[in-house]
Amino acid sequence: MLTAEDLMAQEAGFFEVYNGGGTSNNTFGDEIRPSQERMWDIILTKRLAELDLPIMYGIATDDTHNYTGSGPDKALPGRCWTMVRADFLTPESIIKAMKAGNFYASSGVDLDDIQFDGATLKIDIKTKPGVSYTTEFIGTRKGYDPSSQPVLDENGEPYLDNDGNPLRITRNYSDDIGQIFKTVKGPSASYTLSGNEIYVRATVRSDRLKPNYHVAGEYEVAWTQPVIPKNK
Repeated sequence: MLTAEDLMAQEAGFFEVYNGGGTSNNTFGDEIRPSQERMWDIILTKRLAELDLPIMYGIATDDTHNYTGSGPDKALPGRCWTMVRADFLTPESIIKAMKAGNFYASSGVDLDDIQFDGATLKIDIKTKPGVSYTTEFIGTRKGYDPSSQPVLDENGEPYLDNDGNPLRITRNYSDDIGQIFKTVKGPSASYTLSGNEIYVRATVRSDRLKPNYHVAGEYEVAWTQPVIPKNK
């Protein structure tokens, strides 16, 4: 299993923030592994602040393997998607827009618009009747604690696989990475950058349970792409 350390220095421009067909700990993490969203924040912080690399954009893929039946044990289509704002419905135009970060990832929440003028990130949500929405603006500020520690068991030893080899696990990083800067409830939300942010992104969470769920009890979500202050 790939770790944040494996990915942060890669030339790849995209990161899978949600996978609708893999094992649950790939997306949501578990008692020793971080969620994909947490990994994304670690990768973004290290790339932008320390490695002088560009943004790694977040995508959602349903990873479909099954086209019949139902239930979380099957990798079904439509569990998540990537919504692109492209000039034309052609492969070339879609790829160009994605390379520019002109898209968002979703496991069920639809957005009407995303705007960033270099200072303010504004989001308008395409609401569903009877559903409430909460937008979290998330990022890391300059001067964050860059230290990390290995993930160890209760005896202070590395976790091992069935063959006795150390498991590949993302290290534990400071809570300075991936902080929630602002929380807004309602159909629209905005955040104005102060200039000390390394990046800012938004996660829009609904209170509607996913009908085509990957993990029981999960809610529909959307993830916007990170933005950086204009002066950077």
